[in-house]
Amino acid sequence: GLWMLLGSFVFSIMSALAHALGDRVDWQVVAIARSGVAFVLALVLAVAGGARLVFLRPGMLWVRSLSGSVSLVCTFYALTHMPLAEVLTITNTFPVWLALLSWPMLGERPGTDVWVASLMGVAGVALIKQPWNNGTGPLEWLPVAAAFGAAWSTALAMLGLNRLGNLDTRSVVAHFSAVATVVSVASLWIFPREYPEGPVWAGNVPWYLAGVGLTATAGQLCLTRAFTTGTASRVAVVGLSQVLFAAGIDWLVFSKRLNTMAMFGMALVLLPTAHVILQRAGKGSEK
Repeated sequence: GLWMLLGSFVFSIMSALAHALGDRVDWQVVAIARSGVAFVLALVLAVAGGARLVFLRPGMLWVRSLSGSVSLVCTFYALTHMPLAEVLTITNTFPVWLALLSWPMLGERPGTDVWVASLMGVAGVALIKQPWNNGTGPLEWLPVAAAFGAAWSTALAMLGLNRLGNLDTRSVVAHFSAVATVVSVASLWIFPREYPEGPVWAGNVPWYLAGVGLTATAGQLCLTRAFTTGTASRVAVVGLSQVLFAAGIDWLVFSKRLNTMAMFGMALVLLPTAHVILQRAGKGSEK
């Protein structure tokens, strides 16, 4: 649990750095920094450890890497356009979508609790965003859709990862990081750029970009350590603490406070998600 708590804190720092870069450089540049640094480090670790690198096969490896890359791109778009706590609340609903996707992909029909959790999650997000109180202009739903897209893509990536147990973890991470880097670079041309003349090498921007890559890698190492030394379900629930760290950073660093209704909405999202995680773990232990 302690490793996951540390990992959640580090990931929150990464998210804060990405958010701070949102009005300085294109979000695509932030995504490239995150995936590029991770690719270099993952490749070095794989080669140094003697892991056999894989590329074309198995096909499920591409499902994991491509869906993970979509999740990464969506996450960094959302992080540069929404408060941290809101983004991480939505992206951390992936266990619920994982349970739903297990029906068509694995034949595991979700229980009533999963359907209730998904509906509560959507209602919770509505309470967080509170579009009825958005009197200054139209609510931008694209970042919200991107955050949900990240959660759904993460769920698909997790399903793919579940079928790659025969491969060296370092090889899987290296493959994902390589694909994510290519997808992030391609997004510069696929999606409109908001700051095409953004000074990537000016001021503290390079340090922030390096910080995004390094904290993402450190957080991934903590997460890996947590899942290899603790109970997966408990570790996953502790991972939801990212939202609390992010809310604190939003308040202390970015002066963005949550009102009572928004906090209730966050609870409406996170509590059912934690329940789904523990329920799936219970069913897995019964088999």
